[in-house]
Amino acid sequence: MASITITGSNTTTGVLTLSDNGVTNASRGELITWVVLPSSGVDSITAIKNYETSINVFNPDPAPLGGGSKNWQGTVSPTIDVPSTETYYIDWKDTSGNSHQYDPQIKVNT
Repeated sequence: MASITITGSNTTTGVLTLSDNGVTNASRGELITWVVLPSSGVDSITAIKNYETSINVFNPDPAPLGGGSKNWQGTVSPTIDVPSTETYYIDWKDTSGNSHQYDPQIKVNT
C-alpha cells in the first residue's frame, strides 16, 4: 500500500507538496491513500480522477474515506499496461474555500 501525504499547498499555483514529490511508484492493484495533514492548507479534496484522454489508472476510482476524514483511497487498475506513467488530477479546496487543481503522476512498473 502506498501512502501519499499532502504536507503543503500553494494557493497561487495550485501545486500541492506531496511526500513523494508528485511521482508515485506503484504496482497493479495497489491501494493508494492520500493523507491530508491539518497544517497543509488543504481544506478538502473534491476529486481525484484520470484525465479523459489518459489511460484509466484507477479501478475503482478514488473516493473519500468517510467519517469526516479528509483522506482518500483508490486502487491502481489491476489491468493497466506496464510499464506505464500516467498523470491524474487532484481537485482541492484551500482553507478560504477557493478551488485548485494539481497534476501528479503515477508510475506503474509491475
